[in-house]
Amino acid sequence: MKTIRNLLVLIALGVVASAQSNSNSSAEQRYFNLEDSVQNRVDLSDAELAALANDDLMRKLRPDPSMPKLTQEGIEATVVHLCGSGERDLIAIGNGGGLEGANVGPFWIIRDLPAGPVVVFSEPSLGLTIDTKRSNKCLNVESTTATAVEITTTEFHFNGEKYVVSGQKSKKLGQ
Repeated sequence: MKTIRNLLVLIALGVVASAQSNSNSSAEQRYFNLEDSVQNRVDLSDAELAALANDDLMRKLRPDPSMPKLTQEGIEATVVHLCGSGERDLIAIGNGGGLEGANVGPFWIIRDLPAGPVVVFSEPSLGLTIDTKRSNKCLNVESTTATAVEITTTEFHFNGEKYVVSGQKSKKLGQ
């Protein structure tokens, strides 16, 4: 009898532990900003860094072609699943190493495709939110920018190749 009770306790603990690990893995980070570090930080591969180095926004931030090869310095990244659980997408944030500006910093989304990593979103912003709605099987995203008088939220939908602006809302501060 004691053995059966111990076995039932072990099974119950296993079920609880399994449920907790499943709930933790499905709770990916959905909001990103310049002040807080990304959760579950990952290093970018050489191919992902090369894709970032060739991005137009990165070229504006690092205009000197004689600069050394792009490194992870000043860039934080985390894995998200924007287009399916079997695909690896990355949110990368430039929040150091001269990449950030006054109240704004660069945000990128890199999709790791079979042909190699591709930057599908690059935007200077104060924050980035992953929406629950989808376009072309990928989650929509919103970026937030602010001035001294208003906050602007820009919505982006995935068009099958990259994220494009689909709408914008501005709100005066104090309203």
